[in-house]
Amino acid sequence: MAKDSTGLPTNVAADLKTGVKPLHRHVGEARPLEADGSCSHHLLVRDGNSTDCILPQRIDVGKHYIMTGGPEAIREPFEDMVSRASSFGRYMFDLSAMPVVEELFAGPKFQRAAKGVCPPSKQVLDPFQYNFILSVPGQTVALHLDAPWFLGATRFQFPQWLLAVMVFSNLFQDRFVDQVQVVGYLHDRPALDDDSGGRFLYYDENSATPKAILSKPLSGVAVDGSKTLHAAGVFRPDVKAPLLDKDKDNALFYVGDEQWELRSDGEVLQTYNSSDLRMTIVYRARCFASEEERLRFRAGAAEDQLSLEAVLGRLTEDLVRRQKLSRASAQSIDRLDLATLLLDTYVQYPLPAWAEAWIPLNYCALPRRAGKYKDLLKRLLSPLCA
Repeated sequence: MAKDSTGLPTNVAADLKTGVKPLHRHVGEARPLEADGSCSHHLLVRDGNSTDCILPQRIDVGKHYIMTGGPEAIREPFEDMVSRASSFGRYMFDLSAMPVVEELFAGPKFQRAAKGVCPPSKQVLDPFQYNFILSVPGQTVALHLDAPWFLGATRFQFPQWLLAVMVFSNLFQDRFVDQVQVVGYLHDRPALDDDSGGRFLYYDENSATPKAILSKPLSGVAVDGSKTLHAAGVFRPDVKAPLLDKDKDNALFYVGDEQWELRSDGEVLQTYNSSDLRMTIVYRARCFASEEERLRFRAGAAEDQLSLEAVLGRLTEDLVRRQKLSRASAQSIDRLDLATLLLDTYVQYPLPAWAEAWIPLNYCALPRRAGKYKDLLKRLLSPLCA
């Protein structure tokens, strides 16, 4: 199934190609494309085939990874960090289309693991999604929370970064829906050892540094990824990831005979064998207290729905209460400025441990934001960022 010749886009673009169109693809931050087809703001990407630039669905993840270097404290320029975090995938929500996937959810191993992860009071499972995530050598899956679900607020209505803000704000916990995911490893390499990287990294409640599990073929890790911060370590860290322009159409294509092509706007950048790839399937179910609660969520009744303005209004009121924003400014703030303020205020992913990084900041990415001083700063930092 992962070897679908239609291609797997980068995870930045995969959400835009699921066939699912959120009611609100952005919160008002959209900017028009430049004449050359690029997005002028460093945080914006092209919105599918439209002429707009918007924040990526998981800007909360990418922004943290690029600016801190992630759990492994990587120190590289912006463009290299984007390429490292641009693994490839496909997200699917029609479980009935693939009976083998339904069998995964129905299997006794999944049922036991899922009910062990779901709260004891929420043992009714509601399978809803599966993904394929493939990494080429040099890539990683950045530290993140999985897309959360709320009663009346889901990825079908709002950008996923806004849902992450809702989790971190603790203002909507009465609507939060618990979930469980299994990250299953499909690659046929011998068990990925410490030299190969690609380990499953996660933070428990008391850890300042992540714990790690080897990505062994045909094994799986069960976790509520919407509550537990997790990532993948860099796979094959001895290899430099191919440079991918965020404004181009980048995808990984299976071309037969265990061969894959990485293409950027149709141009082949690199070829790989299946044995070169870190390959996973991720499948998810929600946890409910009763069948009635599950059916209520599925029904999506109008009275349960939250509007975008109601969510932004509640968050803005909290920003005013925290003195992050004046009441006067709250009425006129630009939506891109509001989005970045929400991300900076609420989304608190951990910094690299001091034991690993005496400066918990990826200073090599700073030239991207230095304006006319970009080239000067790049030259000054080059001895540290080679």
